[in-house]
Amino acid sequence: MNKELFLKSLNLIESAFGEKISEDRAKTYWDTLKGYSDEDIKKTTIVLIRKLKFFPKISDFVEAIEGSQEDEAELAWISLLDKIETEGHYKTVRFLKYPAIGAVVEALGGWLSICETTFEEEKWVKKEFVKLYPIMKRRGEYPDELTGQFELDNGNKYTEKFMLEEYGRRLDGVKVDRKQIEGTGKLQIE
Repeated sequence: MNKELFLKSLNLIESAFGEKISEDRAKTYWDTLKGYSDEDIKKTTIVLIRKLKFFPKISDFVEAIEGSQEDEAELAWISLLDKIETEGHYKTVRFLKYPAIGAVVEALGGWLSICETTFEEEKWVKKEFVKLYPIMKRRGEYPDELTGQFELDNGNKYTEKFMLEEYGRRLDGVKVDRKQIEGTGKLQIE
């Protein structure tokens, strides 16, 4: 970000709110916000002047640029509903844009359970989802994927023993000598 443009934005805010800030405070603002683009700061300056009654804090800038936690939770909810509609409970799903969704869904009973939510239950599930989302995001521990019904069914069926007996292969697909499966010695990989 251009420091000169940033200082002009701070001067504009000082003028709008009738408050002068110290050099140390201005430096703190700069050090914290310099990672944002010039365009972000320009837009945010105008938004904050229009919206706030008092001189904006650094957190006001960050929230105006990035959005609030509630905003992100709402967008994550919309993403979840879209995934339920397009993938359904049969498929295993991943949430790349909002990975915390996986942790929230697990906390609410899992992928299969959330997919079975009725229209009447949806508003209560959404309320819990929006409340849990920022908590799970802060934790930072998310499942890579949420397992769908197909994988659950197939995972129970295709065990190592089943694959060896039916197809002469291990789960990883490596072919095994049939004589070895029947107990005439150690398993041999071909």
